[in-house]
Amino acid sequence: MTTTLIDLRAAVRDDGEVRVTLAGELDFHTAWQVEARLSALASSGHRSLVLDLSGISFCDSAGIDLFLRVHHRCQSAGTGLRLIDVPPLLAKSMRALGADRVLRLAAA
Repeated sequence: MTTTLIDLRAAVRDDGEVRVTLAGELDFHTAWQVEARLSALASSGHRSLVLDLSGISFCDSAGIDLFLRVHHRCQSAGTGLRLIDVPPLLAKSMRALGADRVLRLAAA
């Protein structure tokens, strides 16, 4: 059995924005690996949280659900959330599930 990995790198900018780059497969098996870190960043008092998804090679509904939970945590904390460089297939899945009506998808 192989272990699927997801990589998360965060950088805090001077303007109060935290940019998080995710790379790998975001699915039922890996969403939990990044949930605690993203939730902590969402409620850490920063002005905005930007998730760069350009490195995501696969994302199922568990990953999209994770983004929705992070969105709600950001809303509660008064932190803005943007998802940037969303791969086309992931954007299509978000539209099909209606997540694009809640999540803010933006260009880099």
